[in-house]
Amino acid sequence: MAEQLGRSLQVKFSSYYNNLGINAFSISSVLKEAKFLTLPKTALILPVVAHREMVKKLADRRFRFVSFEQYLIDNIEHFYNFNERYLASLTPTLNALQFLCEIGVVKLKDDGAVIASALPFDTSMGKRAERVQRASANIAALVSGNAEVFYLNARIEL
Repeated sequence: MAEQLGRSLQVKFSSYYNNLGINAFSISSVLKEAKFLTLPKTALILPVVAHREMVKKLADRRFRFVSFEQYLIDNIEHFYNFNERYLASLTPTLNALQFLCEIGVVKLKDDGAVIASALPFDTSMGKRAERVQRASANIAALVSGNAEVFYLNARIEL
């Protein structure tokens, strides 16, 4: 059963779509906007980035973030498999954080992560990185609130 679950999670969080580069860039971009995130909040970044429609909505220049609760109500369809995305992204999140720490972009302190020097965006990184970069302020706002409320309402099973 565990092996089947592992294969299922690998399909949902594909290494071709979500590689170390895009994961590290995503975390760096969001931390640049948030300045500091606790580790439970940082763990929410990649499940958001893994959902194409969520990133598209959050990257839209006309979108204005009001609150997590309002976003959840207006976009409940973005959370239907959030728990699976969360579980599948735990290891990639830790790998990306370790990489970012090793290259001096992120520092771990006070039970969280702080940006030391942001990874610069370049158009050669592609459209997906561009969307993540445009969405990063809204992603930061989305995950910066009360982590317990987010985990509970996104139905994340710990």
